Amino acid sequence: MNSIVFAKRLKYWVAFAFLLLLESCGLDTFYYLDPPITDGNTPYYNTEDGVKKYFCFITNEDSSLGDNDQYFSSSSELVFLGTEVYYKIYNNYSTMLSAENAIDSLNSSSSNYAAAAENLIESRGYKPLKFSSGSFVPLVEAGSSPNNRHVYIRLSDLSKSNTEVDFQQGICISNQKMDKYYPANALMHNGHHVMPRRYINSNYGFNFGQDDNNPLPKNGDADVTYSSSSSESGSWYVDMYAVSVGRDTSYSTSYSKVLFLGSVKISESDYDD
Repeated sequence: MNSIVFAKRLKYWVAFAFLLLLESCGLDTFYYLDPPITDGNTPYYNTEDGVKKYFCFITNEDSSLGDNDQYFSSSSELVFLGTEVYYKIYNNYSTMLSAENAIDSLNSSSSNYAAAAENLIESRGYKPLKFSSGSFVPLVEAGSSPNNRHVYIRLSDLSKSNTEVDFQQGICISNQKMDKYYPANALMHNGHHVMPRRYINSNYGFNFGQDDNNPLPKNGDADVTYSSSSSESGSWYVDMYAVSVGRDTSYSTSYSKVLFLGSVKISESDYDD
């Protein structure tokens, strides 16, 4: 038996034993969900190359990379809903790094697989994206059968002067890896390409300071963690994670461990005239 098969079987039996324990105690049923998978590019707040300031991941649905495929069965009490992304805007990268470290510590916990997701969403107020048109909840919805998909997200245009479609803001979903914006793979709604927008207003984009539809984040915005001292005037740091999501017959939501997608610095000066 190879090590990968052994690890998957061990994970299954540990989760099964925990499920039996919870049921015998009359507690809520426990479900194990596998998290999304990295697709190779993880930007950081100090990444200077604007071309690399995009997020990407692979949904974890089919049996080749995990066990989420079992939640597509009509006999399963848990239904796999899909993969959601959450973000938060910071004006101080040290505060952001502190949050990342805390989330990573919870993500390493073997006793509560959902601890990091619950902390990220409920305690730290990370928010799902909104969109220029349509509503996608979760962002990558499960289809009728398990199918891993590659996801590409660029929150902001490379710069105000840039006219290359490759590096414009956008969301793409494909069966193949992507490192730039492909119109043929763009998320669509009613024939229009869907662009990422802020949680607080579906008209607000991430080209901070460019125009009225891209206002600077401010203290009090629901998607902002604001510090009294900023790391750099006019610069903001967007932190992002992905998580697998399911719902059982009692309509309770289950989360996987989170996948850190990275963080990008977006500066007002990028969009000056």
